[in-house]
Amino acid sequence: MNLENLPEQEKLTRGFYYSLIPIALLFWIGWGLKFGVWWDIGIYSVLIVLLGFGLIGGLLVYKKDN
Repeated sequence: MNLENLPEQEKLTRGFYYSLIPIALLFWIGWGLKFGVWWDIGIYSVLIVLLGFGLIGGLLVYKKDN
């Protein structure tokens, strides 16, 4: 199976990257509601990684040239 010829590969990859953004927000809200801590170095670092990969992967790596 040749993965390079999949027509939806770029759309799937971009969707994965963009799905990291709501996952980060859900993690932040869930953690805050569960433990009552909204800002902490651990939460901050997880959010930065998830949001960073989501935005950089979605916007820069798989940007369509029009």
